[in-house]
Amino acid sequence: TLADPVQVRSWTIAGLPTDTVSVENAIIVSKARRWPLMVDPQGQANRWIKAMERAASLEVVKTSYKDFLRTLENGIRFGRPVLLEDIGEGTLDAALEPLLLRSTFKQGGSEVIKLGDNIIPYHQDFK
Repeated sequence: TLADPVQVRSWTIAGLPTDTVSVENAIIVSKARRWPLMVDPQGQANRWIKAMERAASLEVVKTSYKDFLRTLENGIRFGRPVLLEDIGEGTLDAALEPLLLRSTFKQGGSEVIKLGDNIIPYHQDFK
């Protein structure tokens, strides 16, 4: 398989359902080059992500929050996980596209990313 059995076990302890589809989806989420968009009507993936990243000080934001871009910037800059919730159809800000595509580039010897009008340092631990 593509996943370590110990890793899969830690996912199930954190609340991932044990069915094959859920495990396969978790593998995709963990190995993907791009950030995943999860259609999650039952909230299982949401609960799983929150449990997995609780110790890393997960920030949960919605696009309706007035400071959601600042929260994203801080997460990117300091390597903290951010979960963007309740994204409606057609409501994703175009400023987020470089982030969703992980379009980082080198500037002055360090890795950076453009978020809106700002170019910010990209921390490798950000997720």
